[in-house]
Amino acid sequence: MSIPFAIDCCEGWCDITDEVEVADAPWTLAKPDGVGAFQFSVATYKCGRIPNPTPESLLSLLRDFAISHELGEPADIVTESGERRIAAASFRQGDSFIRAWYISDGCNFARITYTCAFGQQQAELSDCEQMVRTLRFTNEAVA
Repeated sequence: MSIPFAIDCCEGWCDITDEVEVADAPWTLAKPDGVGAFQFSVATYKCGRIPNPTPESLLSLLRDFAISHELGEPADIVTESGERRIAAASFRQGDSFIRAWYISDGCNFARITYTCAFGQQQAELSDCEQMVRTLRFTNEAVA
């Protein structure tokens, strides 16, 4: 699988995509002795009008994602602007904790999720936050 982005991986995280028991699973990282899964879904710019989303439009996408997956109300909402725009929020769905990020460089988009048992998130969430902020799209079409 060709991955159209790069990240700086924190120590101990491994690619487990081939171990995910879902057809066409997104690129997935986890720690061998960890508590959660960190997944990346990417849409790359091909042609046409450059999307140039704002952090607020990314937050709207995140809210739509939450509604479609029945995640409930978001908590710990963060938006960031700049070269890398980010919208992020956390959710509790039953016994699960979910942190979701939407990221764009103005052309390309990534939806990233971290999922673990609720109450266990502090063990790995800071690594995930750090890795998210190192994401770089590597396709040729970046403006």
